[in-house]
Formats: sequence, C-alpha cells, structure tokens
Amino acid sequence: MRAAGILLPIQSIPRSDAPGGLREASIRAIDALASFGIGVWQILPLNPPDFVGSPYASPSAFAMDPELLHGLAGDVRDPSRHDLDTWLENSEWVDSWALFRILKSIDPRSWVKWGRWSDPSAQELNHLRLENEEQYWREISIQWKLEHAMEIIEAHARENGVLMLGDIPLYIAHDSADMWHSKELFNIGPDGEPLERSGAPPDSFNPLGQLWGNPTYAWPVHQKSGYAWWKKRVETASRRTPGIRIDHFIGLAEYWAIPPEAEDARGGRWADGPGASLMDAIIDSSDFLIAEDLGMAGDAAIRLRDAYNLHGMSILQFGWDHDAPPHHLNHIPERVVAYTGTHDNDTFAGWYSKIGPDDRRRVRASLDCNSADVPMEAVKRLMSSKAEIVIIPLQDVLGLGSSARINTPGLVSKRNWSWMAPDHWESHHSWSWLSESVKSSGRSPWYDGRESSLGY
Repeated sequence: MRAAGILLPIQSIPRSDAPGGLREASIRAIDALASFGIGVWQILPLNPPDFVGSPYASPSAFAMDPELLHGLAGDVRDPSRHDLDTWLENSEWVDSWALFRILKSIDPRSWVKWGRWSDPSAQELNHLRLENEEQYWREISIQWKLEHAMEIIEAHARENGVLMLGDIPLYIAHDSADMWHSKELFNIGPDGEPLERSGAPPDSFNPLGQLWGNPTYAWPVHQKSGYAWWKKRVETASRRTPGIRIDHFIGLAEYWAIPPEAEDARGGRWADGPGASLMDAIIDSSDFLIAEDLGMAGDAAIRLRDAYNLHGMSILQFGWDHDAPPHHLNHIPERVVAYTGTHDNDTFAGWYSKIGPDDRRRVRASLDCNSADVPMEAVKRLMSSKAEIVIIPLQDVLGLGSSARINTPGLVSKRNWSWMAPDHWESHHSWSWLSESVKSSGRSPWYDGRESSLGY
C-alpha cells in the first residue's frame, strides 16, 4: 500500500489548559489529518523524559510521563481498586514503576546509591508498599488513566483510517525502574554499575565515536526467557501505537560494546545482537514495524531487516551528496519509510538555509524551483517517489525554519524537546497543496473502512 504520514509529537500539539485538553486536541488533530488524506500519525515516545527533556533516555521502558496526566487524562474517572487489580494482572511493570517512584521521592540519587534499597528483598518491597500505600496506588492510577486516554486516541485514529506510529528506543537509562528491578537482564555488576556500555564506533563525523553510556543487554538471559521482557515491552507500546519504529535497529543485529572505564568509544568492539531469535519473538506483537537503519548499517542488520520484510528509512536531507539509494530523490526504493527529516534533523527550510551556495543551487536545480518553494517542492517530490510510506514533519509542511527544530543531538539546551506547533496549524494554507499531493500520488488511509471502537 501507499500511505502518507505526518510526524507530530503529541507533546507539541497546542491545547487548552482544561483537564483532558491535550487528549481532545489529539482527537481534533486526527480529524484534521484524516481530512487531508493522511494515513499515518507518527509521534515520539510518551515515556518520562530525562533531565534534559529527552524521552529517549527514560527512567522507564513502559511507563508514560506522569506530567502528561492533566492534559491527556485529567478528566478521566478515578479507577476502582478492582480496575487496578485487573489491570495489574497484565501490566506487572507498573508495580516496580510505582515502587521506584516512591524510592525516588525519598532519595533522588541513582538507585545504585540507595544502599539496601538498591537490591531489596521481596519482604522489604512488600513493606514499602504497605508503608506508602497511598502513593503506591496513586502512581498506578496515573498510569491506568494515561493508558485509558491513549486507548481513546488510538481507537479514534483507527476509526478514521489513521495508524498511530510510535518509537521504541533500543536502550534504556541506567537509572531506570527496569534496571533497578530486573538487573539480570542487563550487563551490570553486583554494585549496579555497567560492565559494558552502548555507543557507536568512530566515523568521519565522530572520530572519537559516540559513547551513549547506557548499559547493554544481557542477551543470553533474555533469550533463555523467550524474550519475555521484550515481548511485553512491544505489546505494551503497541496498545498505544499499533505501529512501532525500532530505534537503532542495527543494534539488534550487532552492537558496539564499550568497556566501562573507556573515556570515549574508540575502545569498543562489535558484539552479536540477538538477531532473528528476538525478531521471531516480537514480530507479531504490532501491526507494523519500521527498522530505523540509519548510520552504519552492516550486512547483518540489512539481512535481518530484509528477512522480516521490514521497512527501512530514507532521509531526503541525506540524499544530495551522492547519487545512490536509499536517500537520493531519484533512487528511493519502495520498501522504505521516506522522510524529509526526522526529529533529530533540522527542518528542511532550516537545513537548506545552512548548506553552501553550490549545494543550494543543486537542490533548486533538482527540484526545479526557487528558494522560497524548496520545502514545498521537496515534500511534493517525496510524495510522488516510489516509497510506500512517506512521513513529513509538520514543520516541513508549514515551511518553518530552524527555530522549529525538535532536537539537536549532542546539545544540552532547553530548546530541545520544547517545540510547540503554531495555533490553528491545521488551517494553514499549505494543507491545500499537500492534500492534493497525497491524492495525486495514490496514497490512501491506512485502515480501510471504519474500524470498530473500543467502546470507551
């Protein structure tokens, strides 16, 4: 099938301050996108962000950000104890999340500094629940309400032919509920410190490589359990967004393992990832999986992607330096999700304004337009490409500059992760040409007909 999508974080949607205002704004966003022929709405992770606001280094692989409660679910009824008990049966992760939050409120340092609470016994945890019963159930109630709100949003999207597409970061933060609760699943020592850290090898852009610092997975332990933790992670994410983009998919085939004492990534080595055994366990847990295969995708990652017929990614901003697939406009393959840029790129207008004069001339010649029309023509050409799925950041539809960029990797700034879409973005004049481009390129809603509602 051929479909068009929009990349717009839920957190970036303008909304009223009323309880549930963000959920209602999300419903209206779906109505608008569907009216323009959009079949995919891609959002960014809803997990709690880290101290710089990034949801890609979250203290939980499962929980949603409690700060979203008012906007997404502030008007949702309080659950009964029966509701919560029933939900806990299939959402065991929320128990450890609630306990982690209780301990964080007592001692905000990393869990490795918690003394006996770094590795408590079952008896000690039960005592913690009883001593903090009100906070324990409040934390669980928050997650229940957020889950309920996302079910409402996803059901409305499905009814209107729109696939909700989310992100699963490959790694999780060291200081996370998952690592505190399930230490055996990660390469950490008895003191809780990493035995091996994640990153990327040196290249022409990063001569020292990239040292991300997250502990890597103890893949043999995951395999022995049938990848139960990963299956639950994907299943949980898929209830909120039935489409899933696996961030840093390359790491499932092979990953860059860095010694804990290293100051940069040069001392790392390639290690085998779980490969097909993990993919076999999770492939049926979502409606649609995308392999984020950008960067140094070796033969193992490409073979793994292709063995499961996964869509890779194409980024138009990367396609002007060489005449080769998958990024060059004239050589974009079918089985990809093509973007003008991602949340980690500048907007297309911002990118164009920063490249050199010769590069700008080449872009204008390729698109056959003047500078003012470059963002629009880039989107139109991408829509008419062979790519089965094309997803455009909202900023590029609106022709916004660098001030609308979502994230600049490596930059610690309050500007990252803080962009808000303009009020009345859905009334912008750009939608007239975009909807015509969607139609003329033969792109359709994701779901045919009206899907059944969840009944909420």
